[in-house]
Amino acid sequence: MNIAIDIRCLMEKQLTGVGEYTLNLLKQLFAIDNKNEYYLFFNSRKKVESILPRFNQKNVHYCGFHWPNKVLNLSLKLLKYPKLDKWIQRKFKIPKIDLFFFPNISFFATTCPYLITAHDLSFEFFPEFLSFKRRLWHKIMQPKKIFSEATHIIGVSENTKTDLVNHYGLDSNKINTIYSGLSENFKTISPDDSRLQKIKEQYSLPDKFILLLGTIEPRKNIQGLIEAYNLLEQTEKELPPLIIVGKLGWKFKKILKSISSNSKLHYIRYIRNSEKRYFYNLASLFIYPSFYEGFGFPPLEAILCGCPVITSNNSSMLEICGNKTILIDPNNIQDIADAIKTSLRETPKLNLEQIKKTFNWTKSAEETLSVINSFFVLE
Repeated sequence: MNIAIDIRCLMEKQLTGVGEYTLNLLKQLFAIDNKNEYYLFFNSRKKVESILPRFNQKNVHYCGFHWPNKVLNLSLKLLKYPKLDKWIQRKFKIPKIDLFFFPNISFFATTCPYLITAHDLSFEFFPEFLSFKRRLWHKIMQPKKIFSEATHIIGVSENTKTDLVNHYGLDSNKINTIYSGLSENFKTISPDDSRLQKIKEQYSLPDKFILLLGTIEPRKNIQGLIEAYNLLEQTEKELPPLIIVGKLGWKFKKILKSISSNSKLHYIRYIRNSEKRYFYNLASLFIYPSFYEGFGFPPLEAILCGCPVITSNNSSMLEICGNKTILIDPNNIQDIADAIKTSLRETPKLNLEQIKKTFNWTKSAEETLSVINSFFVLE
């Protein structure tokens, strides 16, 4: 069967969460499936072929177009043209595209059935955490319409599936929960590892520190964490410094001002993905007090690196992290402070093999392929 996949999220040098999801899923999907033919759709006026990851399987074909993206998106939205599946058909001279897979909501128009991944509905529940531009983008996109018209949906957690059913009124039978995987790079590292020491020296990291890794924006509740830290510092004189790592998001100025007001708080704007595991290994505690997450990679990554974790008791975090972490109410500053105090004194024992088994990219790809193949059984 001929399956088209939207890989426009892979056109950036620094991938977003959706880009990482797409890249890791496709790596494993193409490794296990040599029967279906895959056509990878992308569009950019610039030459992006050198940026895109290379999949060398014989059944994987790159299908690039070079319209200005703003023109294409406007045409897709207003005119429902061009039909992306027809574009690919003509370019490769094939009878039809049987299915189009979209790893996230985006501008598109097709005549064939489509499968789409839903990562979260944070934009519906917390619009105040988005810029005006992002709120406008979601309004123009009409996510409810996109999900409603999909032949099938992949939800990255049961929480996301429940949100789709309850908030959009979708049929639960058209939604499969498929957990994302975790990279094998996230693991405990020997304290004698030379790379570990280099990272510590490069970023001037102390022997003990509390770590938060995430975009600097209101949804991550960094302001609440800082307030809890300042509260705890009044009684805990040996409290380790708090290191906050992440790119700047929306409404970051207030957060940066709060960080600069305390000499024990430090901000690192950017680290490479390959460096994350060293930060997790070096940290005494990882905390992720987000108000909402569709899946939440960082807490699980930290767990696999042997770092104690505190995270929120809401959205998917309760489902994904559950008894693997200390759960807190992100709206309760005292609760966050108490959890930090407890976590620094206790080291939980976890079944890491079970975590690796549950959140595995090969498993994710196998379950995704099963959904894809079910289309053709139905036909």
